[in-house]
Amino acid sequence: MTETDMRYIRLIRHAKSADPETGQTDFDRALNKRGRRDGETMQTWYSQQPHKASWVWSSAAVRAKLTAAYVTSGFNATFVEDKRLYLASAEALLDVLKSTPEDVVSVAVVAHNPGLTHLANVLGDGHVTDNLVTFGTALFSTELAWHDLRPGAARFISLDTPKTI
Repeated sequence: MTETDMRYIRLIRHAKSADPETGQTDFDRALNKRGRRDGETMQTWYSQQPHKASWVWSSAAVRAKLTAAYVTSGFNATFVEDKRLYLASAEALLDVLKSTPEDVVSVAVVAHNPGLTHLANVLGDGHVTDNLVTFGTALFSTELAWHDLRPGAARFISLDTPKTI
């Protein structure tokens, strides 16, 4: 497979969320000031990156959907909400990625820890991070069709955060 035949995967943890208000569920938490500021920074950065995601999977949680709005805008991508991504395990995240349409060359998934950190560490051929920080983005490439994606089948390219870009 040539460079032009490669597929790209971005694992993105949601931005920093607000503390829950009285009676508010974890699912309904929005972004705090830092999360919104990081969103604007990352949106601009995504718009300047190669291998732009054309498809963005997002957890249905409010903080993930708000984060995915920045990601989707930065990449000018299609937004797809999936309830399976809320607090998903690495295996569940991988199952969602495997259902990416085959014509998509580059995909992003916006979700939660600890599943994202675990997937980042098993998707490629080695340890990537102890903790994918808020709005952290791990980029991988693979030669496989989406439905064939499995642990160890991708190549780690980079780990970027609002503080490192």
